[in-house]
Parts: sequence; structure tokens; C-alpha cells
Amino acid sequence: MWENREYRLNFREESILGFERIMLSSGQCSSLLPMVFISEDTGLLAYYDCGGFVPLSSYRIDRTEDALFILEQVLLIMNSLVEYLINSEKIVLSTETVFYNPDTGEIKIAYVPDSSGHPEMRRHILSFIAYLKSEITDGNKGMLDTVARTVYENKYSLMDLVNRIGMLRRRLCC
Repeated sequence: MWENREYRLNFREESILGFERIMLSSGQCSSLLPMVFISEDTGLLAYYDCGGFVPLSSYRIDRTEDALFILEQVLLIMNSLVEYLINSEKIVLSTETVFYNPDTGEIKIAYVPDSSGHPEMRRHILSFIAYLKSEITDGNKGMLDTVARTVYENKYSLMDLVNRIGMLRRRLCC
């Protein structure tokens, strides 16, 4: 939960594996916010090092071009997590877990594991797209509908989705 420029959450101990905890607290995965874990009787308390990053919920994303850029960056991050032995299927994507640095334009994700017991990356991506679509005011919501339909109807890899989003972004600017 984001409060007073600080992001922290409670987890069940078993929701984050030991090696994931090591990677998440080491800061080696530069596309995720580094975390500090504190064991409590009720589980784990995680503090995130936000260092200049603010959750997307603090911003209004009016332009389709910006929404596609953010989505593209999020998918690139999700794709890179395998290098750090982090299961991207488990990560919740929302305006509270995707962070933006207004000074650099960089996007990072706060690792928040799905607690539903049935993590599904496609569901997380579709709900994130729905949020982005709800914010857009420039009349190009159809482009996000196209991306959502592609995610829903096909089993493309994350990089294939990134390439398709890139084509849409190029169509917007030309």
C-alpha cells in the first residue's frame, strides 16, 4: 500500500520463495523495485525502495501513445524476469504496483504476488489494459481494444505482444 511516499505490504511467508526473496532484496533485477523483508508473526512485511518512483495511480494517462508506451515497458519487464528466476505469472499488475519516475520516464514494478491461488499473467495484463483504456481521452481507445483482443484470443509470447504494440505506436505517430 502506497502511503506517505512509502510502499509496504504484508505477505504470507510461502507466497515468496527463498531465492525470489534473495533476488528481490538484492536489487539485481533493476526493473523491479528493491525490497526489504521483515519477518513477523503474521508473515512477511515488505518495504519497497521507491526512490523517485510513484505508482501510476497518482497520474492520469490521457494519451493512447503514453498508455501504449507504459504497457510496452511493463511487458518488457515481465519478459526479463525469467533471467532472475522470478515467475512473472505470479505478479499482480495494477496502478498500485506499476511505478513511474517522472524525472527519467522509467517504469518499474513492485513485486506483489497474486494471492488468488490461480495466478494467470494474461488476466493481469487484461485488467491492466482495461485500466489504461479507462483513462484515455484522446479518442484512440480502439488501439487498446486491439491489444486486449490480441492478448485474450491468442497465446503470443510477451515479446510478440511488445512487437505488436510497437506497430500500433508507429501507426499513431505517422
